[in-house]
Amino acid sequence: MNEDAIGAFQDCVERTAQAREQVRKLVASGRWREAEPDVDRSRAYAVRHRMLMSSSGAESITGSTEDFQRVGFLSQGALSARAVGYVEVNYGTKAEIGTGFMVSPNLLITNRHVIEDATAARGAQVTFFRELDERGVPKPTTTFLLDPDRFALFSPDDQLDYALIALGRRQSGLAEAGDLGFCALSDQPDKHVLGMNTNIVQHPSGWPKMITVRNNILTARTDRTLLYETDTEQGSSGSPVFNDDWQLVALHHWGEPFIDRDTFGSEVPRNVNEGVRISAIYRDLASRMSGLPAEWQALLREALAVAASTPAAAGDRRLSPPRPSAQEAKVIDITNPTTEHTMATSSASPSPQSIRLTVPVELTISIGQAVQSQMQPGVAVASTSSAPVPSPAALQPKVLTRGAEAVQVDQDYGNRNGYDSGFIPGLELPLPQPSPALARQIASLRAGEAGAAEGELKYEHFSLKVNKSKRIAAFTATNIDGETYLDVDRKTGQANASEGEVWFKDPRISASLVLDQTFYSAWSTYFDRGHLTRRTDPTWGTPEEAARANADTFHFTNCSPQHFRFNQSAKYWQGLERYVLENGTLAGDTKRRLVVFQGPIFDDKIDLWADDVQIPSSFFKVVVWKGQAGPKAVGLVVDQSKLLSEARHSLGAPQPLPSVDVNHWRVPIAKIEAQAGLDFGDLVRAADTIANAAQPRVGEGLVLITSFEGIQL
Repeated sequence: MNEDAIGAFQDCVERTAQAREQVRKLVASGRWREAEPDVDRSRAYAVRHRMLMSSSGAESITGSTEDFQRVGFLSQGALSARAVGYVEVNYGTKAEIGTGFMVSPNLLITNRHVIEDATAARGAQVTFFRELDERGVPKPTTTFLLDPDRFALFSPDDQLDYALIALGRRQSGLAEAGDLGFCALSDQPDKHVLGMNTNIVQHPSGWPKMITVRNNILTARTDRTLLYETDTEQGSSGSPVFNDDWQLVALHHWGEPFIDRDTFGSEVPRNVNEGVRISAIYRDLASRMSGLPAEWQALLREALAVAASTPAAAGDRRLSPPRPSAQEAKVIDITNPTTEHTMATSSASPSPQSIRLTVPVELTISIGQAVQSQMQPGVAVASTSSAPVPSPAALQPKVLTRGAEAVQVDQDYGNRNGYDSGFIPGLELPLPQPSPALARQIASLRAGEAGAAEGELKYEHFSLKVNKSKRIAAFTATNIDGETYLDVDRKTGQANASEGEVWFKDPRISASLVLDQTFYSAWSTYFDRGHLTRRTDPTWGTPEEAARANADTFHFTNCSPQHFRFNQSAKYWQGLERYVLENGTLAGDTKRRLVVFQGPIFDDKIDLWADDVQIPSSFFKVVVWKGQAGPKAVGLVVDQSKLLSEARHSLGAPQPLPSVDVNHWRVPIAKIEAQAGLDFGDLVRAADTIANAAQPRVGEGLVLITSFEGIQL
């Protein structure tokens, strides 16, 4: 490397010393997710990548960074490592060794200080599979020459320090170029954050292929480079640097020991390494495209396009691996757009001369003292200017579209009283209280709705609150009156008939905060629209009340992505309420009344993703009633994760699959609270029948349910 490049690297290390020390301190204290100062980058990374989140409670993971990875991490890394080769350069009196890797089926990249020009490339060869197998035995290798006449682009050492060269003919071995695979180039901004681990596949000192995988902390970033602290040696130049998803983030090009100072001023040796950001290389290559010969353009275009995302057909969609949930939705209040910009996270109603933005997006705009208007399709924004006046149709009350022969929603939501906390005589059972973290994610209703800030959507005999970051209800709470319990048909709204297909949006909450038919159509190969509050649970009372309650359960706010076999196999989940009514010993003054709380359980360690939607692996249900000796409660968790590997391959009802079933677990209610981020109250916890002597004791109190009798009411 030339003196200018070495000096620039040393200056960068000195300049970032304080910032790198801060990152190390955050990592050491287990707060590495706070190391990234760019909020947008951090949010984008969180959406796309698996960062194992610490759970709350006694079994929380502690330490600097979480080292747990899916087993697939190893196989994915092995695939990426196939594309990495050992580079030897011999021409004239000069010899260099290094590492390089394929970035397309035809092009290999390494450092320019390893292969400095086309002449050096003609004297170079690349050996693949120079590594030991699982027995410690060397694998058969294959060696290729390079072909700079077919393609060769270089960037100086003190700029981006890359050499991108076409792979030439095979010199020895049996592997074809297509057997090597490649590591895709990309300029996506969500591939790294400060504080994360990096993984480097390399040939240090000419050794067989090696990998450094943990405690390789990314500590600093410039426009062109990344700094990380890991073990490398001569020969590591040109190595690929990956994140934990094996996405390419940098081209390693330099590293040496430095003396940093710790918090107390003591000298501490650091092995600081620098890699050239792949995004910078990508943009540089794209900018050089137009000046290349047509044949070279085709090869470069192929390399730059391999990471481009192509929307999959519905039948080809695949759920993506676990990753952390997105950061909190944010509200931006601009109290005076012309003079003042204020960031806030409250859900207070907007004041005059304000713009309120919620991400996911909800707009409330008012200017001067004009009439406030929610942004709805076909409705103009009211203002004091000569803006167009809304049409008479647009000023009519918000309505829901009806489907032919479908359930009909009573659009006067003012006649819904929702969940009744005093429904069971003698018991006061308030709505579950979200934890502080979950409370920040509860969606507010539209401005002007009653109790908008609390976010409670009241329906006939049940209520729910929506988790705006998941776009699914955090929980539902339902009153069931066993004496007037009716089986209302799902198609006509009358008793004793079959299922319908029409679901509705609730105009009281921003549509952007709730999953709707767009998602369920796109992912119909995996999911049905699953009720949280079951349609039969609130369908009691007069025929009019029962029909209204049945229709209310078909709001998307009450919908969750459930695998298409879920209803087929979750028989204890589906039948728990009726089993309690028929088999529980209810006090005579209760009128056979029950309360049911239910909702999704999210777990970043295991949940799969459908695009940007986190799919809950399990759901909870808590049933509370008044027994002859006092209140009783039972908690159940149903796990659908075993089903999620199967996609629907044909239309119509799924064929029986007796070997696959969801697991039902009888779970302590306190554990459900910890998993769901909810507090059901002291009364419910004390009423948990899992504490009864007759209840089996297994492990941590989780009991696998294989029959209704095993629930032990």
